[in-house]
Amino acid sequence: MRALLQEHPAWVLLRSRNAAAAVVLLDRNLGASRRRLPVEQLADRIDDDVPELRRAGFELPYSGYFYVSEWIDEGVLVRRRAAPHAAGEPGVETVELSDGALVAIRFVSRLSKPHPAVTPSRLGAVLDGLHRLADEADPDPEARLASLLEQRAALDAKIERARRGDDEPLPPDAAAERAREVLALAGDIPADLARVRTELERTDRELRRRLLESDGSRDTFLDDVYRGVDHLAESEAGRGLVAFRDLLRQAEHTAQDDVGRVLGSVHLGPGEASALRRLLPTLQDAADELTDTMAGLRRALQRMVRSGELPAERALRRLIGEAQDAALATAPDVTPGTEMRLTLPVGAVAPRSVGGLTPHNPGGEDAEAPFAAPAPPPRAVSLSALRAMARDSEIDVDELRGHVNSVVDHAGRATIASVLAAHPATQGAASVVGLLTLGEQHGTPTGDREDVSWRSSRGVARRTALPQHQFEEHVP
Repeated sequence: MRALLQEHPAWVLLRSRNAAAAVVLLDRNLGASRRRLPVEQLADRIDDDVPELRRAGFELPYSGYFYVSEWIDEGVLVRRRAAPHAAGEPGVETVELSDGALVAIRFVSRLSKPHPAVTPSRLGAVLDGLHRLADEADPDPEARLASLLEQRAALDAKIERARRGDDEPLPPDAAAERAREVLALAGDIPADLARVRTELERTDRELRRRLLESDGSRDTFLDDVYRGVDHLAESEAGRGLVAFRDLLRQAEHTAQDDVGRVLGSVHLGPGEASALRRLLPTLQDAADELTDTMAGLRRALQRMVRSGELPAERALRRLIGEAQDAALATAPDVTPGTEMRLTLPVGAVAPRSVGGLTPHNPGGEDAEAPFAAPAPPPRAVSLSALRAMARDSEIDVDELRGHVNSVVDHAGRATIASVLAAHPATQGAASVVGLLTLGEQHGTPTGDREDVSWRSSRGVARRTALPQHQFEEHVP
């Protein structure tokens, strides 16, 4: 229980310092039908929402990228790479809510909009389910036959009342309450599907570990993977996904008709009607996506075995294990603060996540090669266009150096705040980072802090406090 308290994303999110604000931000930007966003877009959306929450009294001192990174580290968000839109174009790194985050948000929504504790329809559903369970699980065939005859008699009586016109529909209030209960039950399905994805990925890691720990002989498990046996589909999560997909496919047309009939006869609010209308498409999209995920994991396992990569993977695993053993053996003699005399120079190019790298994917034996579009003819590129491309990837230090020297010539001294006041940050936050770097290299720290403001590339006003550095001479 202690490990669950410290590691489960639902409890981690609910026990965090800014739990209320986090739930609002995550539900607003990744809830409802929008289940996935690129990392940069989610960070920008949070930057736009944070001022509103600050005015409401929440202490949120950091930017959107900080919170997104923290949620990824805590398991609240799951990073994935979206499929490329065209041949040769890399996919975008996206994030989505983990199963634990969905559970936490669902829990909070039930606190803010509690469902009535007891309703006749809910109690009737429980009693009907209990009665059916007792009938179907009864080992006595005579008792099961008597129950079926009783159900047929009740159904015949209901049919006869309908023929006479005595069978009245469900009252409007009861019908609306029943529809809300259906939506409440359907609201738990996204968290269930997220748990299925997590379990599939855990099973895939276990299968890979089993392959790497084998001695290299052609054992039965290795042969099964080589022949294409789908161990993922045979797992508990895989069987549940296949059953869910088959049931959804069988009931697709009937359920669509039912949704139309309910919307035509039951009075629901706009939000409830919209949620009911997109219920089936959302479930179908989620089931198709999970099926594609399982198929992709299966093909990756087959490629791992058929391509002959296992010996190299086993050697790499052995070397990593030896390095870990050496580190553990050295740990008692080397303190955590020991200087390693290793430096990593920080360049002007903005760092990117490892998840943003696009490794070469040769494809599997059963995958078709993508259509290769013809190379476009070469065209002339102007010097201004090349300079604009360079500014998109690197900080324009020459421009910042000129801005600092201009303020020093005019006022005799300059700080980052005075430079930004005289010259706008043409590269947004990158210009601020570049000025701070120049201040650390060529300025004199005063020991104070100063407020600096600028506008982002989207035109949103930004403000922060930085250590004050004073320029008294030209920056070379």
